[in-house]
Formats: sequence, structure tokens, C-alpha cells
Amino acid sequence: MQNKKVALFATNFLEFSQTFIYDEIRCHKNYDVDVFALYRLNADVFPYEKVHSFFPSKSLKQSIEGNWCQITALSPTRENLVKNGGYSLIHAHFGTGSIYALSAADAADLPLVVTFHGYDVPVLKTYRRFFPAFWRYWLMSGRMFRRVDLFLAASDELKEMLIELGAPAEKVLTWRLGVEIPVINEIPERKGNRMIMVGRFVEKKGFEYALEAFAKVIKNGTDAVLEIVGDGPRKEHYISMIKRLGIEKNVIFHGVKRHSEVLDMILHSDVLLAPSVVACNGDRESGILVVKEAGARYVPSIGTVHGGIPEIIDHGETGFLVKEKDIDDMADKMLLLLKDGKLRKQMGEAARRKMESEYSLPGRVAVLESHYDSVIEKFKGLKK
Repeated sequence: MQNKKVALFATNFLEFSQTFIYDEIRCHKNYDVDVFALYRLNADVFPYEKVHSFFPSKSLKQSIEGNWCQITALSPTRENLVKNGGYSLIHAHFGTGSIYALSAADAADLPLVVTFHGYDVPVLKTYRRFFPAFWRYWLMSGRMFRRVDLFLAASDELKEMLIELGAPAEKVLTWRLGVEIPVINEIPERKGNRMIMVGRFVEKKGFEYALEAFAKVIKNGTDAVLEIVGDGPRKEHYISMIKRLGIEKNVIFHGVKRHSEVLDMILHSDVLLAPSVVACNGDRESGILVVKEAGARYVPSIGTVHGGIPEIIDHGETGFLVKEKDIDDMADKMLLLLKDGKLRKQMGEAARRKMESEYSLPGRVAVLESHYDSVIEKFKGLKK
């Protein structure tokens, strides 16, 4: 039987921080996915043939329509492609990307699914909705809430926020992204002295609190290294902190790395840190994928009671949870895991089992396809 087709909308395809979209679309069994994006990014890292994008433009007409689409969220060319493409459903990633799918969904008379990943929900509740980057999203959010057939929220917290903002409760589900579970025949030697943090250098990641806690670990006399992967606007702030704390020799910045390189670094680490916090502007995390990727590699994590992190880390079993900004407790948990190899091993094995049973990528995509099936059937039923 021929696969059904999905038109997937994403503002950019694909940023390094959104590898989960790439993994998900390549794991489908019963659906074929065509991507519609404003910008085609990093095509050498994320090769995918079926991508319709405006930029980089191949003609003046394409450039003009791309700019028009960014301003109005309308595109006659895109609407016609979706209308005549034989699609069964439209799936948009991020609420901010959903506004570009609305006109196509109406033109083609198709059901619309949107996955919300984190910042795209709280931004509608704060002053940031008036910023140039978000005002169209805010203005069109009412229409979006009325038009979407299924809201997939990346954490229970986001689910409740969506309902509070106006999404029909019966259409909102908590959606947890899956990760690839690698075959690991032999775990690399781990000496109990290597921790890692991965992410953009922005306020909600909370890296400064982990640096403060790590400094306490070093002052305790523990010989350890903290490796940091990523980049962003707070880098100079982190560098200044590291100098002030006197831990320059113990912290290594690696910059932005390819996903495969990041996974290899995690595999050779003892502990992953996820010290996320609610930012001053209301921005927050949902379910942090890197915590799942660490667990899949037998690496326990220390995370905060924030967003979807408590849904991934079972406190005292697969890692530890601490309150946001609790530097002392975070330092205590770092010391405990670095010094107790047996505990690290137990937690790492428990984390691996949890990932296998709850977050396996093929299993999660199979569930997603079942959601697609249900939405399509319900949409057809409403048309009769």
C-alpha cells in the first residue's frame, strides 16, 4: 500500500539545534514527508531532497515571494504545491512556524498538527510577543488556536500553558520526542572526572549556575573537567565567570560541533549537566533532548526541576534533580556522582533502560503516525 504524504512546515531547515526534526522525518514508515521552509540551512550536514524553500533563492521571483511570505505568512506558490501535492496532513514544528502553514492548510483543506517545543508557548504570555520577530505569531495565534487539529506539547507544563492560552483541551497532547538508541558493545573507560554541558549560551540554559557549582567541586579538591559544547550571546559572560572563579584550567569550550561529534563526547563523559532555568523574559525549556541522548549512552544526568526535565530524569534512579539555581545542591550531586563509580554505573544503566522503554525513536515515530491516522480520520468525519 502506498504511503500517505505529509507536508512538514519549519521556518528553517535545518538548524544544528533541531536535529530531532531530521531524525523524526527519516524514521517514518507509513508516511512520506516533504519539507516546506523559508530557509534551507546546513544542507551538507542534513541532506534531504524533498525540501521546498525560498532562500537561498534561485530567482528574483522566488526571493520576492519569500520576503512577502515572511511579512504576510502567505505564499500562492506554496499553497498551490500543497493543494496539488496529494498530501493527507500538514505538520508544523514550533508555534512560530505554524503561522506559515495556516493558509496552506485552508487552501488544501487539510488537517493541521503543530508541535510546540518550548519558547513558542511562553512568548505568547510575555512582552516579547510585541517584538518584531514575534508580533505576526501573536496576531495570528487566535486563528492558529482555532484552526489546529492537534497540538503536541513537548512537556506537561507546555500542555497546560497551551490550554490556558486558548487551545481546546481535548486537542492537546503531551508529546515526547524520541532518540536513537545506539548499539554499544563496550562502554568507554570512564574515570569519574569528566562532565559535559551542551546547548546555546542563553539565559534559560542556566549554565552560569552549573559553573558556580563546578567551582565548588574544584575547591573541594576534586580533579575534574567540565566540557562545554555550544555558542551564543552569553559566552563572554561565561568566560568572565570562569576567570573570576579561578577554574580556567578545568573548563574547556568546544564551540559548536556536529551532532555525531557531540554524541561521541557524551559517550566518553561521566555526567551530563542540564541546569535550565526560567529566563527573565519567560523563556523556558521543554524536554531536553541531550538528556535523553546521554541516558541512551549510559550517562546519568543532573538536571533542574524545570519544564520537561523531571519527565526524563527519575530522581535518584537515572540521575538527580535539583531546584533551579540551587548551586549548593548541584555541587553536592556533582561530587556524589564523580566520586561514586558504582552509583554512576547503576544510574547510567537505569537511564539506558528508561530510554529504551520510553524514548526509542522508532517507537515514538510509530506513535506519531498513529496520531496522524487519528487526526486524518477525524477530519474526514467532520467533512461528511
